Amino acid sequence: MDSNSSQVDWSLAVLDDELRSRAIRSLKALKAHLGPQGHHHEAVYLIIDTKKPTSSDLDLVPRIIPLPHAKDTHENMKIMLITKDPVVNYRTPLEQKGSPTEDVFGEIVSLKKFKLFASNPKQVKKLYYEYDLLLADHRVYKLLPSLIGRSPFFKNNKKLPLMVQMARPSPDAQLVKSKKSTKMKDERVEPDYVLRQVKTIARSTTFVPSTGTCLSIIIGYSDFKLRELIENMDAVLEYLISPKFKPVGGVIKKGLAGIEDLHLKTSESASLPVMEKKKNEAV
Repeated sequence: MDSNSSQVDWSLAVLDDELRSRAIRSLKALKAHLGPQGHHHEAVYLIIDTKKPTSSDLDLVPRIIPLPHAKDTHENMKIMLITKDPVVNYRTPLEQKGSPTEDVFGEIVSLKKFKLFASNPKQVKKLYYEYDLLLADHRVYKLLPSLIGRSPFFKNNKKLPLMVQMARPSPDAQLVKSKKSTKMKDERVEPDYVLRQVKTIARSTTFVPSTGTCLSIIIGYSDFKLRELIENMDAVLEYLISPKFKPVGGVIKKGLAGIEDLHLKTSESASLPVMEKKKNEAV
């Protein structure tokens, strides 16, 4: 469909015709800079400068934003899963032959082993570059920020670990007593439920609320169609400004009026404008 077709045809929630046209112009320039279509696969970032910080405190918990056009698939990603100890209780059902998650994870490690990795800066750096995605059982997830510290994961929040549950929450779950405690615990593992979460995470994008006034969010890749990138961009903006997505989303108050600037870029390109409000008007 022609890029000048009406907003109604595009079903956009946030971008009006003017902003959509400017975004298309910037995306075309990014693609032209990278070379012929199909010969590049560079992440495209939406840079959002907000009037106010989106968090009052340091936050290391990524939020997942669903996209209309999948950012990736789990088959294309090397994934590490961090579980409770002993790891065999989780590795066996997840990796056994015929399991839905048989070939999903590059490595499944216990929290104890991950602590050893985290204590070695070289090992942490190796993990950062070797794995596309780190996932952690929700019962150990809260311990990860202090372990990661000032590592590359902290400096580049695009690879901060994400949380998964080993089984569907259920009031009827059969609890078992652990060897080191009298407390009854839920030790269930449901590979199909884990796989569903992994698929959702892979196709979505993420953001981390900031104590500053800048958010950088991947909306897709340079070999995506223009319409796919625009619709993903619109979905990201709607998630961030709409109160209906609170408390996880809706972190930018006053809608577009809470945003100073919007730019698009790749990791190696200049930032190309979509909206600039430094003079209280779009450019």
